[in-house]
Amino acid sequence: MVSQSNSIPTLSQKTTELTELAESLHSAKAEIKKEALRKVIAYMTLGKDVSPLFQSVIKCVDVNNIEIKKLVYLYFINNCQTRRDDAIMIVNLFRKVIFIT
Repeated sequence: MVSQSNSIPTLSQKTTELTELAESLHSAKAEIKKEALRKVIAYMTLGKDVSPLFQSVIKCVDVNNIEIKKLVYLYFINNCQTRRDDAIMIVNLFRKVIFIT
């Protein structure tokens, strides 16, 4: 019998973790969004797949907080290579947000 290591997360653990991050990204509080975005960026730099959070992350750009916008930008730059169709839409969104603020 092979024992499963606690250091390797199962698919359900990954899904739960992404769901919790998505909920935090949809929070009305900027600090909760910022902390969730920091976790997403940290996971991204470790090579974890956070692409299911794409829409939730991009929606955070409307928050009037420059730190959040920078974190969204970092996420976008990393993922625009794999989501080329969405890249133009997001660039236009950033342009709109920049001119509004």
